[in-house]
Amino acid sequence: MSARSSARNTFVLAVALAACGKGSKAREADPAQAQALAKRMIETTPPPAGAPACTAEQLAAAPLTARTLIQLAGQPMPTNPERADWINPPELDTPSARVLVDPAADETAKRQAAATFLASKAFLVYRVEMVNVPLALEIKELKRGAVGFRAIGYDAKGSPTCILVFNVQNDKAVSEWAMDQTDKAIVDPAVAKALREDLKKQLLAKIPTLKPAS
Repeated sequence: MSARSSARNTFVLAVALAACGKGSKAREADPAQAQALAKRMIETTPPPAGAPACTAEQLAAAPLTARTLIQLAGQPMPTNPERADWINPPELDTPSARVLVDPAADETAKRQAAATFLASKAFLVYRVEMVNVPLALEIKELKRGAVGFRAIGYDAKGSPTCILVFNVQNDKAVSEWAMDQTDKAIVDPAVAKALREDLKKQLLAKIPTLKPAS
């Protein structure tokens, strides 16, 4: 995340807190409480069919990527593609979470962000479960990339409440272009980068269209 993005998120959160407080001192909480909540959500991750289907209300909860949840919990970041930053874009995170994981945020900002985060009534974690994107990972296998997700709902205490399964694919035209460009044994890093950026674009476009299973 860039310094500009970090500063913007911190500013947005500060403005929101000031507006809610109408000039009064913004609420604060111990960031360790947010860390403990994130750890609980990770520890209670349900199995594939371990919760009911999400309702429209549950899909409107405070969002988080699985990568940011790991950062909030203060746990080591796995190196597998499922937890890579390009498929866990910060644009999906609730602003208070971004402040909490921002090393440039000061202690006051983190305490205010912790209060906002802990006041959330529910959370929705976007967890990547399958990455089948060989060209985007610079592996020469000429196929259209696909990423499988679970959106996992949690209540305010970190207990799982629901699951929604969905997939994201590379744009067909972009995939065909990438395959046309890959005529050598080694995948051009620029082609792989373009595919990763396209998958991020497709994901950000998909999220607002998610609906409860019928």
